[in-house]
Amino acid sequence: MSTNTQTMAASPQHDLAKLETLLHEDHIAWNFGHMDHILPKRDIHAPSDKFRFSEEDRDLGIVRYNYGGQTSTVQQYMDKVHATGWLVIKDDTIATERYYSGYGRQSTAMSMSVAKSIVSLLMGIAFDEGAMENVLDPVTRYLPELAGSGYDGARIKDVLQMSSGVRFNEDYADPDAEIYTFLQDVFGESAMPITQFVRKLTRLQPPGQFQYKSIDTQVLCMLLERTTGKKPSAYLEEKLWQPLGMEYDAYWNTDLHGNEIAFTFVNAALRDYAKIGRLVLHQGTWNGRRIVSERWMNESIIPDRKDLMAGQADEFFGYQYQWWTPRGSDGSEVMARGIYGQHIYINRRENAVIVKTGVDPTVFNVHDDEAVTAYRAILAHLVD
Repeated sequence: MSTNTQTMAASPQHDLAKLETLLHEDHIAWNFGHMDHILPKRDIHAPSDKFRFSEEDRDLGIVRYNYGGQTSTVQQYMDKVHATGWLVIKDDTIATERYYSGYGRQSTAMSMSVAKSIVSLLMGIAFDEGAMENVLDPVTRYLPELAGSGYDGARIKDVLQMSSGVRFNEDYADPDAEIYTFLQDVFGESAMPITQFVRKLTRLQPPGQFQYKSIDTQVLCMLLERTTGKKPSAYLEEKLWQPLGMEYDAYWNTDLHGNEIAFTFVNAALRDYAKIGRLVLHQGTWNGRRIVSERWMNESIIPDRKDLMAGQADEFFGYQYQWWTPRGSDGSEVMARGIYGQHIYINRRENAVIVKTGVDPTVFNVHDDEAVTAYRAILAHLVD
């Protein structure tokens, strides 16, 4: 389907009532693989000309690693974090591919915040193409309707670095947190467009101080749509899904007005998430074709402020433009991370990509530093 004619997919089977049990232990694994049964969506079509990795299956679950004074196997880690799938690719060869809880090679897995890193790539392409001029531009230059909102005075770079200063609390333990207001306003009786929700947000502090908040990514999505003239899902299809030769169709869930929920809800197969990783692995090139400029790849990965360096933005990870860098990696390791254990891990030194999806009951990625330890052990094993 042409990206110019792409419309929101009719999904009569979606049932908003399932949002109530989206994260319940008995339902979460099924829900994360069937988001088209829960929310409306926009389809993202794979091309007929597909890129496929070579395959050489190895049992990497037996690889051992040391973490926190204990020795574990990779399979023990995957069991602990309730992985629904994991995939290891080195030198363009699939070394291991495993699925659980009813998932398989063609299954879509919901991205959670891995979507943020995909949005970052789309922002880079939009800048490369001249849709926006400078990351130091105020967001209100392109979105004048945000004048007077919490985003008034914030630059695009502030939003990319989650330093907008907007008041948006994502503490799920706080019943008054704005994340619950978002869910009620956007998916409740009022069915407010998410763009309207963004406009009513207020300022917590001046821009420039890191505070992780998903709603900033929604503003990036609004910038993409305004400056490219295309829905973000259509832009994703045109700029990444088609040129990267994705194997399977994907979809992006929306609010009830057809606006993509930018900070989550991309749904794709693991092999196709791995191709996003491969693009980053090769600094924005794909089989010799430049997809994202090298300038953007360098600018968007390595933190350029002290408060975003590893150990400050997060105990183990640094942050830049919607991407995470493990401590001590100097940009050679990059991660897209989503709660409940969604990962795209890229290791440039080892020419490798590891994708994992899951329903980690600890929710907030408390095992992500252990994940990096396990991933490094896997790649060391493959080199031996």
